[in-house]
Amino acid sequence: MHGRDRARRIGGPIGGGRSSAAGTLFFLLAVQSFLINYTATAMNVALSALVRDLHTTLVGVQSAISLYALVVAAFLISGSKLGTRHGYRRTFLLGGGIFVPGALIAASAPGLPFLLLGWSVLQALGVALMTPSLMAMLTTTFTGAARTRVLSALAMTAGIGAAAGPVLGGLITSYLTWRVSFLLAAVITLSVTWLVRHTVDAEAFPGRPGQRFDVPGVLLSTAGLVMLVVSALFSGRYGLLRARQDFAVFGHTLLERGGLSPVPVLAGAGLVVLAAFAGRELRLVRSGRDPLVRVTVLKNRAVRAGISAQLMLILVPNGMLFLVPVFLQTTFGFSALHCGLVLLPITLGLMAAAPPTARRIGRGRMTHRAASMGAFVFMGAGCVAVTVLFSPRAQGVTAVGLALAPGILLIGLGRGMATTLTDFVQSAPERDELSDVTGLSFTAGYLGSSFGVALAGALMTTGLLYAFDAGVNDSRVLSTAQKELVTRSVEHQVQITAVSDDALRAKALSRGITGTAADGLVRINARARTQALTVSALGMAALAVVGWLMALRLPVPAGSRKATGPGPGAASKGP
Repeated sequence: MHGRDRARRIGGPIGGGRSSAAGTLFFLLAVQSFLINYTATAMNVALSALVRDLHTTLVGVQSAISLYALVVAAFLISGSKLGTRHGYRRTFLLGGGIFVPGALIAASAPGLPFLLLGWSVLQALGVALMTPSLMAMLTTTFTGAARTRVLSALAMTAGIGAAAGPVLGGLITSYLTWRVSFLLAAVITLSVTWLVRHTVDAEAFPGRPGQRFDVPGVLLSTAGLVMLVVSALFSGRYGLLRARQDFAVFGHTLLERGGLSPVPVLAGAGLVVLAAFAGRELRLVRSGRDPLVRVTVLKNRAVRAGISAQLMLILVPNGMLFLVPVFLQTTFGFSALHCGLVLLPITLGLMAAAPPTARRIGRGRMTHRAASMGAFVFMGAGCVAVTVLFSPRAQGVTAVGLALAPGILLIGLGRGMATTLTDFVQSAPERDELSDVTGLSFTAGYLGSSFGVALAGALMTTGLLYAFDAGVNDSRVLSTAQKELVTRSVEHQVQITAVSDDALRAKALSRGITGTAADGLVRINARARTQALTVSALGMAALAVVGWLMALRLPVPAGSRKATGPGPGAASKGP
């Protein structure tokens, strides 16, 4: 390579961050980070279009969303380890090479299986490879205060991408088609990876080949995470403890209705498998071999508490980002665009809160602990505000949007205050532990996203079922035979209440329920949906309280006055 060309390529750490090459790297990786987070939430407002175009159900789409986050979480640690061994630039490009075909398959998907393959599997695998690599490239390129600014800006960009997903996704879905979002993802990722290949020197991010790759560790960690997330998904269908219907596998009933639900069985098995994974990794470290991840980094209080808080800081808003569009589309028949407009305050709140929070932390006027605790306060208050201020009598986009705006804005403000926690976690470990912490940190984040969608869906479904069942039993317009027919239908099709009024009326007509009885059933369904929103939003608020307690455990630097000194990320050490 000629000297002039080489000078334009990135190599070596940048203390002040003034290198134009380093600035180019940040811009490219920030664009990709925005895109990754956009694609993770853009489909939340396209639920009705996905159900219609792919001839599937709301449960099928919810499963695709949760599976995407699960696959990312399951392979992030492996992606981080591959980056350490083979070089972060090479691993990032490999991830892009998997992501692009996945996006093209999803864009042309004729049915749910193709969406699962393209988006939930291939795109997710690409993200699992790209995310830790882009974070590591920035962490090693920038040092000191420049790294703090860069990582905070990256976290804000990622948060804006996630918050803007429903808005931009709604616009694209309404005026074009949801498939365009996947096409744009393919084009942008292809462009970014091409530019990274031609502007970033591979020698700047060399790999460190080690011992044999820990394949058993990959299998154990993946199996444990899959069981945990699937158990959360099953909670809506089968119930948390008592099975609402038979649990069958390949035609064989393993757990009968009325007995133990598969949820605690799968969750317990997942925890056991993850404990076995942790034990294996510890044995590898003690024997001098190379583990998939050194779980000993969790002995660092800042790392342990920071990762726990990160999980909850993503779980709560992502759960609401799934919950509100589902409610709006099933209750009011809102389009993707209308759902995006209603969710616009979360983007505005994030953009309003993130920059001043980062400045206050950087100047030593606020700690990461105070910012995270404040974030949970705003999120919890937002969830409560959604239930208190929303009126089922509200009609039209404007009225519904104004009723939900205060709560959604509060959630956005909380999400904005949480953006600096990434720098806190990344700055806590020693350099040789960076890949381990990066893998665990982003795994926790995507687990939070997956759990948020699964738990929000489970809470809504449970609330719907109990409220709908109670309404049917108390109805004075339904005959005894009609009540029995509806009860049997709900038992055999648990998601029957997660439909619009028109869809429910059509279902009732197909079962011979018409006239006053059908009108009564629709009213019962409408009341049940509103009650389910209250239950699920308050459930998210309760989880915000749990997150606040976790944030309380974040360490405060010695010597800080009134808990307002800078955290580890405010004075990052060089790599």
